[in-house]
Amino acid sequence: MTGTANSNGSGVAPITELVVVHVRDAINPTLAGRGDASYQSPPQAREDALNLVRLLLGCNEALNASEPRWTCPIAGGQRTVTLTPAPSGAEPAAGG
Repeated sequence: MTGTANSNGSGVAPITELVVVHVRDAINPTLAGRGDASYQSPPQAREDALNLVRLLLGCNEALNASEPRWTCPIAGGQRTVTLTPAPSGAEPAAGG
């Protein structure tokens, strides 16, 4: 049998683009009783990262995947979620 495993002609699976999810909660401590918070995910495939973004935003519908940043209101403030490319040489998180 001849042919390749993918469309790049090399017979090697293409490398999945890895991204990092950054979350920043800007919170008014007077209203919420606590201050700002942040989180950074391990590198992961873009599709997995978009699923995490949907979860963090409480969003069931599809996101505009070309956007690198989303915001939503949270108790006492606002949540900002951004996607950035993973550093060169980064490995995907275990299980991903």
